[in-house]
Amino acid sequence: MSGLPRTRTLWITPLSPVHMGTGEDYVPTNYVIEDEALFEFDVEALTNLPEADRRALDRILNGKPETRMIRQVQAFFHERRERLIPHAVNLVRTCRGVAALYRARVGKAANVEASGKEAINQLAIERAAYNPGDRRLLLPGSGLKGAIRTALLDQINQGRPLPPDLKGDRRANQKLQERLFGYSMRELHKDPMRLVQVSDARWCGPESLNSAEILFAVNRKKQPVTRNGKEVRSQAKQGNLPLLLECAAPLRLRAFRSSLAVSDVHAADDHPALPKLRFDFEAIAAACNAFYRPIFDRELERLQARSFLDASWHQTVQTLLDDPGLQKRLEENCAFLLRVGRHSGAESVTLNGVRNIKIMQGKGQPPAREPEARTWWLAAREKDDRHGLMPFGWLLVEMGQAPDWPTAESLTEAIHREQAAWLEKVLDRRRRLAGQLEAIRQKEQERARAEAERRRREEEQARRLAAMSEEERRIEAVRALLERDRQANCKEPGGELNEQRLKLLEAALQWEDAELRRQAADLLEETARFLPWAKKRKKAIREKLSALRQA
Repeated sequence: MSGLPRTRTLWITPLSPVHMGTGEDYVPTNYVIEDEALFEFDVEALTNLPEADRRALDRILNGKPETRMIRQVQAFFHERRERLIPHAVNLVRTCRGVAALYRARVGKAANVEASGKEAINQLAIERAAYNPGDRRLLLPGSGLKGAIRTALLDQINQGRPLPPDLKGDRRANQKLQERLFGYSMRELHKDPMRLVQVSDARWCGPESLNSAEILFAVNRKKQPVTRNGKEVRSQAKQGNLPLLLECAAPLRLRAFRSSLAVSDVHAADDHPALPKLRFDFEAIAAACNAFYRPIFDRELERLQARSFLDASWHQTVQTLLDDPGLQKRLEENCAFLLRVGRHSGAESVTLNGVRNIKIMQGKGQPPAREPEARTWWLAAREKDDRHGLMPFGWLLVEMGQAPDWPTAESLTEAIHREQAAWLEKVLDRRRRLAGQLEAIRQKEQERARAEAERRRREEEQARRLAAMSEEERRIEAVRALLERDRQANCKEPGGELNEQRLKLLEAALQWEDAELRRQAADLLEETARFLPWAKKRKKAIREKLSALRQA
C-alpha cells in the first residue's frame, strides 16, 4: 500500500572529489600507468603478448608465492605496458603524484616493518562504483539515500542530545533512528524512508570528459600540534603507504543523473501498515540544505584558515553557489547540497547534539570521545601537499528540469576543455601504440608464413630426395648449390659449387643410364653459364661433357 510514486529527475554536479567504493581495488596486475593515465586491462589482453612473454609470466606465477613474486609480476606488466595499453578496457586520469609514485615504486617494497619483514607496496587503488557496461563511474542510489536519511533524522532530532537511556548502549544508533522515525525492527514497513527511493546516478556528461580521477587521500590536523618545534603528524599519516582513491572528478556540471521517487500515500493516510512520517520533495531538499550547508560553509572556512584549500577550486565553487539563479533554486528547495562517500567527515554522518566521535590516541592510549573530529581527510594531487587540497564528498543536486546556467557553463568551460585535451592526447597515444602493434603483428605473421613455407619446401625436398636414386641425389645436390649461389650472386672459382660439379662430372662418366648422364651434362653446362670453367681445364672438361652425352 505504498501508492504510486511521484518522481523527479536529479541532476548532480560533484563539487569536490567523491569516492563511493565497491570493495574492489585496481592492483598492478591489472593496470599500468603512463602519462598520468591508468590503463586497466583484463586477462584477454595477455593473449596479445608474444609467446615468449607469456611463458616468462607463467614461470613467475609458478614460483614460490612470496613478496619477490609480487614485485616480479608488477615489474612484468610495467615493462610491457606498450603492448598492454592498446588493449585497455578502461582508462582513468591520475594526478601527477600518483603517476610519479607508480614509476618510483612499481616492483619495489614500500618500507620495512620493525620485524624486518617487507611491507610490500602493491600500489592498490580503491575503486569507485562503476557501470560495467561503459566503465563510467556511477553514484550508488543507496549512498545518496543514506545521506538524505541522515539529514531527515537530524531535522527531526532538532539538536537534542542522546537520551540518557541510550548512553552506553551498543545499539544506540539504531534505537535512536527507530524513535525518531517511529518504527521498530519488527515493523520495518513503518520506516518512512521505505516510501523514498533514489536510483543510481549514472554518467550523462560529454564523452570527451573523464568521469573519474585518482587522487591521494591525506590526513591533516584541524589544529596544529607541535613537539620540539615540529608539527606532529596525524596517526593516519604515520605509515609510509599512501591511500589512493578513484573519485568522481569535481566540477563536472550536471554530469550524473538520478531520480528521486516518493510514494503518494495520501489516499490511505491512516492505514496502520504505513509510516506515520511522510516526506515530500521540498521537505527532503530543505532538510538536506539545513543539515549539509552549515557543515560545508564551516569546513571551507576552517580549511581556508589553515591554508589547505585549493584556491582555484574554492573560488569556482563559491562563485557557483553564489550565483543568483542557483540561490533562488536553493531557497525554493529545488536544489540542495549532499555529502556522500568515503571521508565525508564524521560531522556529515552524525546528528547535531548526538555527535560523539571516537578519537584514536597514541599507541597504548585509550580512544577519546569528542563532539568533532580532530583531523580532515582531504583530496591531494601529491601525497605530501599541504596546500591545494579539496574536501571529499560534496554534491550539488538539482531537482526537476535543469534550467540554463550560463555562469556554471562559463566557469567549467576551461576545466572541461583541459580535460578533453588530455583525453584526446591519451587516446592518440593509445591509437599510435595500436598501430605499431598491428605493424609488428603483420610482420610476425609474414615471418611465420615465410617460415612455414620454408619448412614446407624443406619437407617436400626431403621427400623428393628420399624417392631418388643415388645418382639423382648427386645431380640434385649440385642443382641446389647452383641455386644458392645464384641467389647470393656468389661466384667463387674455388668454392663448393665448383668442387661438387667437378666431382659430379667424374662420377657421371661411370654411370650406365644414358638419361641420367644427359641430365648431368645439361646441369654442368648450366653451371658453366653462371660460373665459367677455369681456362686451363676448359678443353678437357668439354671433351668429358661430349663423352658424357654419348650413349
